[in-house]
Amino acid sequence: MAHPLALIRAAEGLSPSEYARIVARTHAELGFGQMAARREKVHRWESGRTVPEPTAQLAMAHHHGVPAPEVHRLGWPHWLHLVIGDAVLLDQPYTAAGAALALNSALHLPKAPCPAALLLTGAALATHLRTALVRATTDADRNPDGTGPRDTSPHDTSPHGTGPHGTSPHGTGPSAEQLRWIGARTSALERHESGTYLPTAALYGAAHAEHRLVVRLIGAHGHDGPAARRLFRFAARTALVCAWLSSALGEETRAERHNLTAVRAAAAAAEPDLAAVATARLAARHVVGGDPVDALALVRTARTVGTRPSPGTMTALYCTEALALARLGHAAGSARALDRAGKAASATPAAGDTPFGAAPFGTAPFGAAPHRLTVTVARARSALLLGAPHEAEPHFRVLVDSLQAPPAGAPSPHTGSWLLDAVDAHLAVGDFGSAAVAVHRAVHVTGTLPPGLARQYRDRLSAHGREPAVRRALEFLRDTAPHESSMTKSEVETGRDDAGAQPIESADGDDE
Repeated sequence: MAHPLALIRAAEGLSPSEYARIVARTHAELGFGQMAARREKVHRWESGRTVPEPTAQLAMAHHHGVPAPEVHRLGWPHWLHLVIGDAVLLDQPYTAAGAALALNSALHLPKAPCPAALLLTGAALATHLRTALVRATTDADRNPDGTGPRDTSPHDTSPHGTGPHGTSPHGTGPSAEQLRWIGARTSALERHESGTYLPTAALYGAAHAEHRLVVRLIGAHGHDGPAARRLFRFAARTALVCAWLSSALGEETRAERHNLTAVRAAAAAAEPDLAAVATARLAARHVVGGDPVDALALVRTARTVGTRPSPGTMTALYCTEALALARLGHAAGSARALDRAGKAASATPAAGDTPFGAAPFGTAPFGAAPHRLTVTVARARSALLLGAPHEAEPHFRVLVDSLQAPPAGAPSPHTGSWLLDAVDAHLAVGDFGSAAVAVHRAVHVTGTLPPGLARQYRDRLSAHGREPAVRRALEFLRDTAPHESSMTKSEVETGRDDAGAQPIESADGDDE
């Protein structure tokens, strides 16, 4: 994952040497004394090997226009995100008004592929999440007006807070009919999470359009009252769909931001079950590109917050736990979590399970088959993470073989990213022909690999480009790339986007 400092440097067009000189000069101008201006220092900051001295951080913050109190409050490296446009997600209080501002800011996330970097990790992540979940559970037993037990109906079909003629009691706010249609469209989008024949990018566009509509309605009609609670609930659900599809497109940075706004919206809606699903999906983001310890903490939190987790949610949590433990090298613990995931995948959803409760790896109408395939893929990925590609290969073959012809059920939007792991496994054991087959399956299933995911495929294959099968697979990716891609022909052929890239060089000696 790209360090936020590397993203800032790239945005400003600064080399490590240039950035080091700016920080050293600012450090002296602020009266903190002289410091060495070495590019190796910047490399170590960006690699996570060292943390800048407090005065160096203050010099950096001064250069970027970040107030010193924010540096102390957020800590390294989280205050850097205030520089790259994530200030609203970090700064806003966990209130309905704060959630509305955070949701509005997330409408402007970058659409083009960008280097992956998580916004919140470690103690900062724990603090934000704890605050959100306290808000979600504190208000969960009250009606939106605070008068008594709230409606726990799992379906958004009744006109809560609306008058007899389809408007709110006060003549303002979205109509009952409008809310019912939003609910119907949101449920339809959620069903595509389990399986779809539609292009993932097109689905993301539809989900983001629905999410944008809901957020704008919140801005237009206020943050309080029954209708606002329902809108926040829809905002959380549509944000979760956007996060799920962003991850399927290989855009983990965008996926995490959508996940964080979903947590905020679920808190504003006082929906602990929905907050648990958002937390479970956030845990998956940290398995992919963050710290597995953070992922395990999120898994534990999701289990304690939700009141009625569905089989789909439990399957997702156990799979995430297994992958995090595998990343930490705990083979036995990973195996136990996978066994529990298998049992959860075979369970029948209980009466009254909410649509979103069944989500992270599929919704109830598709049955248990998607959940079982998810466990198969998790077994393969765990083996790969544990350094046992020969054990992973048979599980990935099950996935690849299942896609030989259009199956009875539509494939998961995440099939492209799952097959990327299959390519890793086949390359690791030297089975280049099977790796090429997995590449072809990925393109055939998705129609066209999205740019972010296609780049990852090329990166994996390029190291083995001398192998005939791999070379043909790279040519196939080039030939099937969309003409409207913003990448140049040379970038497509080399599998790189070198804009702003800087090699990380090791250096000896202390940071300061």
